[in-house]
Amino acid sequence: MSEQNQTEPASDAEVFAYMQRQLRSGRVKPVVLVDLTQKAFPDVSRERIVHCFGELDSSLLKR
Repeated sequence: MSEQNQTEPASDAEVFAYMQRQLRSGRVKPVVLVDLTQKAFPDVSRERIVHCFGELDSSLLKR
């Protein structure tokens, strides 16, 4: 695992993977996922997070 530069925001792939892990864990509901992701990745814009949320598989959102 490489160290992340403090000035470089997380990639969309990293944000997407984080969101998938949270939903698959069963402990996080979709309704709070965007806010939780914003807290975990404060350097990523809300628009990018919402875009990643929109790309999630619908089966993850129906749990």
